Amino acid sequence: MKSEKGKRIKAHVAASAFLVCLACLCALPTGCVREDVDGCLQYSLSVKVVDADGNDITSSGTVTSVDLYLFDADGFVRLIPKGTSTDYVFAEEEGSALTLVAWGNLKADSLNIPQLAVGTSLEDAQIVLLKHTNGGDRPSSDLFYSKLELGPTTRAGMSENTSTIVLKRLASGVSIRTSSLERHFGTSADTCRIVVRGAGNALNFLAKIAGEESGYEPVVKRDAGGDLYAAPFCIFPTQEDGSLTIELYRSGKKLFSTSTDDEGNPLQAPAGKTLSVNIDFANAKAKITVSVTNWQQIDQDTEM
Repeated sequence: MKSEKGKRIKAHVAASAFLVCLACLCALPTGCVREDVDGCLQYSLSVKVVDADGNDITSSGTVTSVDLYLFDADGFVRLIPKGTSTDYVFAEEEGSALTLVAWGNLKADSLNIPQLAVGTSLEDAQIVLLKHTNGGDRPSSDLFYSKLELGPTTRAGMSENTSTIVLKRLASGVSIRTSSLERHFGTSADTCRIVVRGAGNALNFLAKIAGEESGYEPVVKRDAGGDLYAAPFCIFPTQEDGSLTIELYRSGKKLFSTSTDDEGNPLQAPAGKTLSVNIDFANAKAKITVSVTNWQQIDQDTEM
């Protein structure tokens, strides 16, 4: 009887010890084999946000969400669980070269956010613009991007790697204003719309343009004189050798199109900057002037 009671006590102690060990293992960050923490490297990541000129805007609240995607040599591994707004902790086995891709402000109301399959490459992983009901592309959210290489390591045990992800604005801003529109075309601008065409409607996880030709349709306002104004809206940036085409339609008919300014320069919208375009129809030939400014600086007269 006594030995039977002793067995029960030993079994209870063993079960309690097992539960304690199990709790400790479950508390480890995901990504390593929980039964063996040797060779497990913990990454502590902080997030910094900068504008196109490298100024720190982390505390401005411009970036409201951060999504982290982990890749290795074979492709996509997993999403990193969200931490606080500026700090993340995760763990992976040592010895592998990893790539961490961070997106700021991925918004489901303007972008198709992918559910990546394990093994998807950086080139094949893409975010795509959503479309309006008429088929035009919606403007992008104010995207930020960073790619961080985490090289192979050889340290044994539960080592720690501390890194900073520097998110930089990837979206471009565009604003458009017309002058003497009704005077030039002779009828009301009530049914007019503006389309801005770019190189592609997708961005891969290397921040390169992909997909098919984009056709952004921004919201436009009309003043008392019948002219149009499209307030700054976000698009994917033009590549170094790329350009935008601005088109004006009325009731489905194309009235005007240009991909250059008056001096023959291509219309380009660099990442993190705002392209302001004025199209003046006062003369027989439209006069097109442009300027590229810092993100929140708009040179156009926007009073409607």
